[in-house]
This record gives sequence, C-alpha cells and structure tokens, in this order.
Amino acid sequence: MPVLHPALPLRALSLSIFALALSAGAQAGGLDLPTITAAHQGTANANGAEASDPSVIYYNPAGLARLKGGLQVSQGASLLFLRGKAEANLAETRHGAGPDQPSGGGNSVADDNPSPAGSFWPKILAAGGLFASLPINDTITAGIGIFAPGGGNLNYKSDWAGKYQIDSIAIELININPSIGIRFDDMHSLGFGVSVIGGHIRQKSAIDVPGVSPYLLKSGFDSGTLDLLGLPTGGAVAGIYSTACQRDTLVNQLLGGVLDTACNTVLSTLGGQLTAPGSSGSAQVEMYGYGLGYNMGYMFAPNDRTRFGIAYRSESTVKLRGDIEWDLANIKGSAVYDVLLDNGVLGDENLEDYLINNLRPDTTAKGDLIIPARTSVNIFHRLTDKIDLMADYTFIETSAVDKIRVEFLDQTDSNGNPIKQGNAGIDTNWRDSFKVSVGGNYHWNDQLTLRTGFQFDKTPIPSAEFRHPGAPDSDRYMYAIGANYKVNRNLSIDAAYSVTFLEDSLSNYTERCRTITRDDEDGMYDPNGESCTANGGKYQGRFFDTSIQVLSVQMNQKF
Repeated sequence: MPVLHPALPLRALSLSIFALALSAGAQAGGLDLPTITAAHQGTANANGAEASDPSVIYYNPAGLARLKGGLQVSQGASLLFLRGKAEANLAETRHGAGPDQPSGGGNSVADDNPSPAGSFWPKILAAGGLFASLPINDTITAGIGIFAPGGGNLNYKSDWAGKYQIDSIAIELININPSIGIRFDDMHSLGFGVSVIGGHIRQKSAIDVPGVSPYLLKSGFDSGTLDLLGLPTGGAVAGIYSTACQRDTLVNQLLGGVLDTACNTVLSTLGGQLTAPGSSGSAQVEMYGYGLGYNMGYMFAPNDRTRFGIAYRSESTVKLRGDIEWDLANIKGSAVYDVLLDNGVLGDENLEDYLINNLRPDTTAKGDLIIPARTSVNIFHRLTDKIDLMADYTFIETSAVDKIRVEFLDQTDSNGNPIKQGNAGIDTNWRDSFKVSVGGNYHWNDQLTLRTGFQFDKTPIPSAEFRHPGAPDSDRYMYAIGANYKVNRNLSIDAAYSVTFLEDSLSNYTERCRTITRDDEDGMYDPNGESCTANGGKYQGRFFDTSIQVLSVQMNQKF
C-alpha cells in the first residue's frame, strides 16, 4: 500500500518566520532603541555634531578628532519600560484556508476561544554601551564602541488570536565598532570605522493543526503517492478523488474550475477528519550569526561656534544559522487516522512519529539578516554662551528589506529519501524611512548642563496589510530631557529620561504561504509559486496605548 512521499512539504505543520524582518527593523522603526547613551538621549539624538564624548563614534566617527585630552571612557546603562496593547477582530482573523479559497479564508479563530492578547511587551528591558577614545598624535584619534544598535522582546499569550503568526520573539544585537578620527585643521576632520555585528534570534509560533489534514491528503493525492480506492474507509468518494482530481489529468484540464471545486470539497470533507480535536503544537527557531559593516563621517567647523556633520553607516548582512525544533507531542490522530493506520496506508506509526520521521524533523535553519544603510546630516550651533541648538536628519534605506526568507535544510528519512520543508518567510514591502531630531543644551553654570529634544521617526511599514503582529510598529514621537553634571575636571555624569509614543495602528496581515508554494499576488493558490513553509491565515486587529519610557545614566572619565 503506498504512503505519503516524505519529500512533500506540509503546510499546516509550519510557522511564519518573522524574526529576520523584525531584526532588520532594529535599524529603522521596528526595534530601533531610543537610546545609545544618555548624552545623546537627552537631546533626542539631535547632537551628532556636538562631539562631547567618545560615544560620538556611533553618530559620526569624525567627531573623535575633536575630543581634547588623553584617554576618555564613557560607559552607560539604560532601563526601558515598555507598554503596548493589542486586540484582534476575531471574526476576520482566520486560519486553515483551503486550497480553493483565497489567502485569508478559512475558519475564524473565534472558534478556538482565544484569550485576549493584552500587553505584548515585557515590562522592562535593559541596554548598555561602552565607548573609549585615545589620541595617537596631534592628528589621529583612535576609538572603539561596544553597544546594542537594536533589539527587543515580544511575548504574547500562547493561546491568543494571532498565535499562528507569532507567539513570542527575542532579539539581541551587539556592535563592536573600532574607529579612527583624523583632524586636518580646526575646520576639517574625517572618520572611519568597521563594525562586527553579532546577532541572536529566538522565535516561537503555534502550528495550525486544524489545517493539517486536507493538506496532508492533498500532497499525497496530487503526487499520485496515495490511493484510497481500495480502502473500505475511503470508498468511492476517495477513489474518485484519487483518480480524477490529479491536476495533470486530461479530465481536470478540460473541466477546469468546476472539477477543482468538487475535488477540494471532497478533500476538505475527508481530510478534515484526520487529526483529533484539541490537538496543538508549536515550533521554535533559534539562530546565531555575525556580519560586517563600516561607517564613515566628515565634520566641518567654519568657526568655533558652529559644526556641520555628515555620516554614513553601510548596509550589513548578518549570516544567521541555528535550528528549528518542532513540538508535536500534543498532535494526535483521529479515529479515521487509526483506520488508515490499521490498513497500512500510513505505515505503522502514530501521527506524531509519522510527522517527525517523514515530514517535520528538527533541522538546521539559516538566513540573512539585512541591516539597512543610513545617512545622517547634522548641525551644532552655540547660539549664546548659555544656549546650544542642534538638529539631525537620518535617512534609512529600509526598502532593502523587501522580503525575508529562512531556509530549512533537507533531512533524509529511514530510506534515504530527502525530506524537504520549504523556505519560511514573508514579503515585507518596506519603504525607506527617516528620522528628524531637534534639541538644545542650556548651560546652567560651569558644572551643570541641561538638555532637551524631540524626535519624529517614520515607520518603514507602508500599510496595515504589511503590519505583522511580530512588528507592531508605527510612526514614533520621542520627547526627551537630560543633564550633564561635572563632578570634577576628569569625571562627569549624564542622565536622561525620554518617552516615545507610537501611533495607534491597524493590522490586516495575510500570510500568502499556506500550501507548499506561495500564493500569487491575488492570494490564490499557485502550484508553480515559490516553495515555502508557513501557517497561512490572516490577522486583523489593532495596536494601541504603545509607549517606551527610558531611564539612562552615563559616566564619562578622562585619564
């Protein structure tokens, strides 16, 4: 008796890998941290041309050449207090779209009695950085920065309405950035640096078990490897499907959509009974990797009160590699499955073992994380002996992240046949984004300087159709205050507080991968589409009352 060919991907035992898209957002919107150090946070990141301490490496390495004195070290720490709420439109949030339905069809998640999502962020996250500079001679200053350019953590409830898109995700990024600044004269300086970026991603999603059966049967029927004609449990209906519903048969070509509709009705009716009610499962991807990049800048000071800066950070590709682990322990076969098992159609394994050994083994996952390039222009002007004004504009080439893909490497079954699981991923369709910051210093006296600033951050997400619940980003508005206190000539302390508000936003995200290939642009089944692995379905909802409060301190020392 023939069995399902193990090389056929199974749509329902899959997940949407949004981790890479979310990580790429660490450099624009998405997970861009509101702070690198307290000295810059206090002006809402407007003071890239101020060059007051070694943390200028991040904003413009040319500023290193303007630091006076010997060895300088700045080290800081931040606490991020996060708040965000989500709710789903249960009638429109769906899973289990059949092959004869457009993407986003299928069953309403209201039938699953999901819990409300509530808050989707942990309450507190921590970040930090270390920067140092050392003059080599009167012309060249060397420096190094170690900091987190982005990262974050989302943690929904495991039974919420969007669980097939995202359950939880954690992202950590670290940048080691040695740089040099070259001072030609009092007016001109250049800076160069290289970056070694390390990344870690861990993401978990639920498996769409209710949709497993039709696609299990469909893979077998369409490939000709499963024939229920002779089975008493299959009877004439299954026999008609297995002989007439092959997509390459002359009958199907002649009758076209009429026969397709009839065949898919049989498929859903028969196939929807293979898994036991209440079955559940999940999958987790965890990957590590590193990438390289560079940064450079130029600073021009026409006089001792005004400076202009321009800086560029290159696009970086972080090569990630890790594992995908499937949790199938709670997926049980139904009575119908047991009958097929008794007749040898599916070998002699229970459903969990059959899936692990033939369709969804744990395997290696790998993919590329693209951190978009950014270009900044900024100005610093000492208006009076008491007041400094400053501004920054940063353009971020987020359109480089137009789609995300994660490859699952092939495994082999006990007979040496390849088990292909398809690539996971999404189409982000991100647009380029930007940030605008304005800020100021008020020198209260020789010891105390007060800071304030405002920043607008444009999201790269173009519309609700591309707002995945794994990245509930929207336009951001940041308000900041800070202070610098000089303890003595060799020690100063910076402190800052900021609050960032995210606009309320809608999501109408549809996963176009739901069988073994990605649907066409109209959301219809495409047998010749890109090989893929995902849950399919649709999430419709909104994100609201979202904010990030940050408290930071920074110690600056001169030796």
